This record gives sequence, structure tokens and C-alpha cells, in this order.
Amino acid sequence: MKLLYIFLIIASPSVVFAQSNYHEGYILKNNGDTLKGYINYREWPQSPRSVDFKINKDNKEALQFKPQTIKEFQITGLDTYIAYTGIISMDRTNFPDVPDGLDTAKKTDTIFLKQVVTGRFLTLFHHNDEIKTRFFIAETNDRPVELIYHEYTNDQKQVVNSPTYRGQLLLYINKYIPGNNKLISGIKLMEYRQSDLESIVDKINNNGNPVKKKSVSRFFAGIGLNNTVTEVNSVMYSRIPQNYTTISPKINAGVDMFDNPNVQRFVFRVEFSFSYVTPQYKYPLVAMGINTNQIYEFNQYTASITPQILFNVYNKDSFKVFIGGGCAFNLSAYSNNKFTIINADPNIVNAYTVQKPYTLESYWSNFPLEAGVTLNKKIELCFTYTGYAAYTKYTGFYASNQTTSLGLKYLFGK
Repeated sequence: MKLLYIFLIIASPSVVFAQSNYHEGYILKNNGDTLKGYINYREWPQSPRSVDFKINKDNKEALQFKPQTIKEFQITGLDTYIAYTGIISMDRTNFPDVPDGLDTAKKTDTIFLKQVVTGRFLTLFHHNDEIKTRFFIAETNDRPVELIYHEYTNDQKQVVNSPTYRGQLLLYINKYIPGNNKLISGIKLMEYRQSDLESIVDKINNNGNPVKKKSVSRFFAGIGLNNTVTEVNSVMYSRIPQNYTTISPKINAGVDMFDNPNVQRFVFRVEFSFSYVTPQYKYPLVAMGINTNQIYEFNQYTASITPQILFNVYNKDSFKVFIGGGCAFNLSAYSNNKFTIINADPNIVNAYTVQKPYTLESYWSNFPLEAGVTLNKKIELCFTYTGYAAYTKYTGFYASNQTTSLGLKYLFGK
């Protein structure tokens, strides 16, 4: 535990002062000049309001460009953004913040639009801020226009929507691929989300082999070695707490999901794992002049599902350092749950066993903390610490586990 806390303290400056992530790219200025260099590529959960640029990676100072001062910027092989000045909608469309009644408020603004997909006829763009998510579309050599979508509550307090964007896309279908009844019918079912809009624009553009984008998820599988300290107290009224250490294997598998698969700064992970412990406790006791050994033991087999958030405090393609934490929901099965009294005198053969002297809970939870490194986006080495978590509900007696673990995972995908 101390080692993990030391790691967190060392890593915290990197978390506070967000680490730069410069990739090769270019800036297209308003006067037509192109600056080649390196762009600080962020996670950007909201569309960027400015972008940092260096001509050389080792430059100490970065130039900052806003959409008012440039036409376009590109992170080579990854993303392209263009500057847009025009009218944007201002109504909220995320439940439960939708307005009462149709809100058609607009304003003129200058923003960056991210290019989502392009082709022969149309280009689709994306923008989001604290107000809403917006999509824009542009014909070749023309200005983008917003695909309009409204969501609101009506007089009956029902949430309804106004999918104007479907009519806009229908005009493009009739213009560029008239008579495509299958695509026209599909418009009625599409939602205002990126995957649906991409699909329609690709079909209008007749993009037979659209560019494959990086997946927003990846799978992993791994093995580990657990060092689990199981502590019990008040076994058969003994007030002496005892610890037993089990060293056992752990197997796991799961899925990682990214907000931006190109950056992978934040990772939402869901992990499934299996492990076990086999504690045994001995209590020597003299009863009525007879030496006895009292033994309490059980085997615990645990399947866990653990949602967690990982943050790459050092984030390069070939090497990442991460910290994270989450909550493990555990389902345990038990065997060999018994308390045995054995005479210590070998000349007296006498034993007494109580089966299932305590009820151990099937469902319990704990909170793992994790730190580790990722090598070449394929191999992950990690250290996990989980504090004591009990799986009993008695007033006096308790049993709880504390685990430290070393793990190795293989990451599928890119």
C-alpha cells in the first residue's frame, strides 16, 4: 500500500500539469501560409477552443492558434479540424436539460469543426461544447451548414424531438443519388449520432471502402499472482485476531473503452477475474487439563467484475504509465468451511468438527487501486492494491481480505 501511495504522489504533478502530447501536423493560416511542425494532441472531450503548435518538438514555447486566426489544422494521419464562422444552434438536447417547448435560439460564433468523414460530394463535421453536440455538413468547396436537431418537452411533459436533419440529408440523396428508395427509407430510422450520420454520408459519397477508424474499444486477457492476507477475529469467542497469507494465481479478461482512441489518455475498463484463498487458523487451548488444537478454515473462490477508470500520466505510443481505481463487485463460493477441535495428545484419538460455523457472504465489494505500465500498446504490467474488505455480517466475528497483486495482460487491437 505504501508503495502505491508513493507512486501516486510522484505521479500527481503529471496529473495536475497535463502532459503535452505533440504529434506531427500542420497549421493553415488565414493568409494561405502553411506551417509544418507539431501539434499538441489532446483528449478534447469538448471541441478545442485553441491549439498549441511548435515548429520543433524541443521548442520550449508553443504558439497558440484560435479558429479566428487559422483556416485549418491537421494531426497527420489522425484528425483534421477546420475553422468555421457562422450560425450555430444554442438549445440543449441532453436529457434532463431539454427546454420546455421548442427552442430555436442561435448565435454567430467562430469555432473548430472536426472532420468526421469525407468523399466525392459531402464532408461531415462534428462539434460539441457544454451546450450540445452538433453535426455540420458541407458540399465540395462549399461552407458547412449545421444539421439541425431539437429536443424538448411538449405541453404534456413528454420529451419529443424535431429531426430537421433528416430532411436536409434527403435533399442531398435526391441531388446526388436520386431514386435510391432503400436509402430514403433508411433516413426515417436514423438517429442524430455520429455512426448513423457517417453511414449515410458514406453511401451518398459512394465510398465503397470507407477509411477504417481506430476502434473505441479493445479486449484484453491476463494472468496475475495474488498475495492475499485474510484476517479473522473472535473465532469461537477467541479475541485474538489472526492473519493467514494465501499466494495464488489470478486470471482476468475484459474490455477497455476510450473517449479518443488516438490519444488514449483516459481508459474506462471493465475487468472480469477469478481468484481464490485457502486460509487456516490454529488456536492451541487447554480444556479440562487436555491440550487441544482448534482449527478454523475455509476455501473461498471469487469471481469479480470491476469497472474502473485508468489515467495515463505518461502517454506515448510505445510506453505509457498509468494509475487508476474502481469498485470490484465480488461473487464468492465457499467450501471446507469448518471448525475442528483435535486432541494434541497422540494417545487420545478424539476430534470434533463443526460444519459451517459461520455464514460467509456470497456477495461483497472492495475498492482496488492500480498502477502500471503499457508497452507498445500490447503488453501491460500492473500492481494492484486492495484494502481490507469484510464478507461477514456478525457483530463480533469478521473475516476480511487484503490483496496485493502483480499482473501481466495482453492487449488485443491497437
